[in-house]
Amino acid sequence: MGSSVSISSPYFEETNYSYLNTRVRAMQSKLYKENTYFKLLNMEISQIARFLGEGNYKYEIESLSGNYKGVELIEYSINYNLGNTYNKLIKMGGKAASKYAFAIFSKWDIHNIIAVLRGKYSNSSEYEIEKTLIPIGEMPFNFIQSLVKTSTYGEVIKKLKKIERFEFIDENKEIADLESELFKEYYKNILEKFRNEKKSIFIKFIKTEIDITNIKNILRMKRYGFGIEEEKKNTIEGGLFFNVKELSSLLRSNEEDFLKKVKMTPYGSIIEKHLHETTLFYLEEYLEKYLMKCAKEYFIGDSFNIMPVLHYIISKKIEVDNLRKISRGKASNLEKKIIENSLVI
Repeated sequence: MGSSVSISSPYFEETNYSYLNTRVRAMQSKLYKENTYFKLLNMEISQIARFLGEGNYKYEIESLSGNYKGVELIEYSINYNLGNTYNKLIKMGGKAASKYAFAIFSKWDIHNIIAVLRGKYSNSSEYEIEKTLIPIGEMPFNFIQSLVKTSTYGEVIKKLKKIERFEFIDENKEIADLESELFKEYYKNILEKFRNEKKSIFIKFIKTEIDITNIKNILRMKRYGFGIEEEKKNTIEGGLFFNVKELSSLLRSNEEDFLKKVKMTPYGSIIEKHLHETTLFYLEEYLEKYLMKCAKEYFIGDSFNIMPVLHYIISKKIEVDNLRKISRGKASNLEKKIIENSLVI
C-alpha cells in the first residue's frame, strides 16, 4: 500500500474556491467530534481498531490488517489515511491551494528525513524506521523509502546532498545538529517563499509555530544548561513575538524577568502554570495544543479564499494526532485523564 502527497504532479488547474470549499466542508463534517474521543478513551486497542475500520479509516485498516495488529495497525492506518486524504485535497485544490498546502506538507519531509537519519544513526532495522514515516511531503514518498534502504547514515546524507535544498547537510555533524539545521532551513524557505505576504494569516501561523519551537528550546536550555553554540543552533529567526536577540535575552534572564516578558504574549499563562513541574513534558504539550487551536481559529474563512482548506488540513492533523495519543496512551497503560488532557478538542 503506498500513497504520498508529493509535488510530482506536473500541472495544477486554477483553483475553483466555490467547488473546493464545498468539498472541504463535506470532508470537515466527517471529522471526529469530542464525544467520539471520549468513547475511544473507554475502549481497548482492538476495539479502537475495529471502530476505525468501520468508519473513515476503513480502507487503510482493511488494507493493512494482514500485516499489522494492535497499535501498529492503528499507527500505520492513520498515517496512510492522512496521506491519502491530503493527496485527494491536493488533486482537487488547484494552483493556489497547492502553494499553501505544500508549504505545510514539506514539514513532513523534514520529519521523515530525520526519522531515517535517526534510524540509520542508531542502526535500527528498515522495519523499525518505516514505522515512524508518514507518507506526506513535497518530496515523493518513494524517495524517502529509498533512503530507508540505503545502507548507512553517511550514504543517506550523500544521497540527500544531491538535492539542492539539502546541499548544506554535513555528515560529520551530530544528528541533533542536523535536526536543528533542517528545521531552520524549512522555516527560512517558507518565510522567503511568502515574503510578499508578511501580514497574511498563513504567515501569522508560521510565525506562531516558530515562537513555540523557540520557546520550547529556550526552556530546555534554561533548565539543562547551554553554550553559545547551543544557543545558535536552537533559535530560529522569524517568530511572531520574539526575534533572535530577544530570545537571547530571555535565555539569560532570571525567572522573574523571564515570566514578565513571556506574560506579555499569549504563551505566558501556559508557561507560568507549568514552569515549576519536574519535567517540561506538560508545558510543551500545552504549548503544542495552543498552536493547534490557533491554527483552527486563524484559518476559518469564507468560501472564496484558501482559509477553509488550511483549516481542514490542520483539523485533520489534529484528529490523527488525537488518535495516535489515545492508542499509544492505551498501549502504555496511561491513566485516562492524562490521555484526555493531551487531546486537542
